[in-house]
Amino acid sequence: MRESIGTAFAAALLLGLAGCGGGVGGGGGGPLLPIAVAPAPAPAPQPPAAAELKLTVEIAGAAATPDGSGKYGVLPGQQVTIKASDNVAWAGDAGVSVVTRTDVDTTVTQWVSRFTNSSKTQTGTYKLVANASEGRSKELNFIVQTGDYRNGDYTVFAANGSRHKLSIDFEKATYSMTDTAGNTTSGALTPPSSPTYDGDWKVQNSRITGTNVSSFWVVGDNILGGFPFEKPFSTPVSYAAAPLVATRAFVLTQSKLDGTYDRARISFSASGGESAIAQIQISGGGTVMKQCTNQIIYRIDSCPAGSVVTSAVEADAEPGMWQLKNPADGTLLGRFGVAMIDGDKTYLSAGTSPADGTQVLAIGVPAASEYVGFMTGMGWSTSGTMDMTIASLTQYQMVQTGDNSAVFNLAVNALGASSPVGIRSAESGGDFFFTMRSKRLDVLIGARSPSARAGFLHLGFIQ
Repeated sequence: MRESIGTAFAAALLLGLAGCGGGVGGGGGGPLLPIAVAPAPAPAPQPPAAAELKLTVEIAGAAATPDGSGKYGVLPGQQVTIKASDNVAWAGDAGVSVVTRTDVDTTVTQWVSRFTNSSKTQTGTYKLVANASEGRSKELNFIVQTGDYRNGDYTVFAANGSRHKLSIDFEKATYSMTDTAGNTTSGALTPPSSPTYDGDWKVQNSRITGTNVSSFWVVGDNILGGFPFEKPFSTPVSYAAAPLVATRAFVLTQSKLDGTYDRARISFSASGGESAIAQIQISGGGTVMKQCTNQIIYRIDSCPAGSVVTSAVEADAEPGMWQLKNPADGTLLGRFGVAMIDGDKTYLSAGTSPADGTQVLAIGVPAASEYVGFMTGMGWSTSGTMDMTIASLTQYQMVQTGDNSAVFNLAVNALGASSPVGIRSAESGGDFFFTMRSKRLDVLIGARSPSARAGFLHLGFIQ
């Protein structure tokens, strides 16, 4: 009975609402209006998926492909370059392998390294993972063969003002030296004969006459030494031992070139040798070089404005080399590289000057905050000698052996208040030189003309 009453009441209420237009105030009796419904919002556009992460692999300067198991074979000492298509974080792992890695120049878009295998009999492994944004990741695996880490190719900067490629195999005790024209000379190496000279590999070559002072010493990924190079402008061609720096430890990222360097520069023409001692500075992310060309040896920040020469720096086609250009017209002024030698950036340049055709070698060590002596140095000179050196704050001693043997006891003195602290004069009687050094390198250069020592250079390493 109650359900029937409720149903009837509800029906009457609906009819009443329909009759009065659905609300108070009456005034109509029209049909029931539809209720408006807001449309559903359109779905937000989805961001495009990130592009696939891609890696390219080069080994010893050539494109590399993996073997059937997806792994890359590499010899100890070979440079491995991985380039990424996006910014990545690199994660490497040798596990319990016999492999260790030496970093060359790694950034968020490239990974450049070399491997050492400590075993003489078994290969080693190395895994490298590149991790990019949005969970993108790629893995590479390497098999590191056995062999001597020091083997391989080096770029040579020679004190006769020339550049070469040195290919060396310490296991076979052989080498070949190739100049920029493609001319090659080769020979054998005699291993060190005593623990005292455990790094001294004697060079054998048909060019050598008289006392043999040519040898190679390995310093990390660099070789210092003496070699029978062609004498500049000699007619007929003759040869004499001259110092060299050979490197495969170039700085590859332009912004890392920045720094201030104390530079020794020798040049040769048909009329003889010349010296230039100066401070240079690379700045602007490796895009600008300033050189002080004043006859007085100034710090670059104290150099008179009229003596500052500014050059633009651009990448060369050869990895690790850079071009110096006139910023006004783009004229090529020269080429240089910066190598890491025992943790120090070292400026290196050798070759024929585009300006005047002279043969040039320049070497720059990091500008020092003080001059520091050393107890034992060994090196080579443009006099065709092998040298032993000792230096203090007041004296530089050099004993030269070879066909032009000599002994020098030079008084060391600071230069002026506006001069580089790391460059000191070294003189005795009519012999006038300048000395500078890095953590590992010892440089002695003859004073510019009219000094009788113009064009002289001793280059050694501090033991």
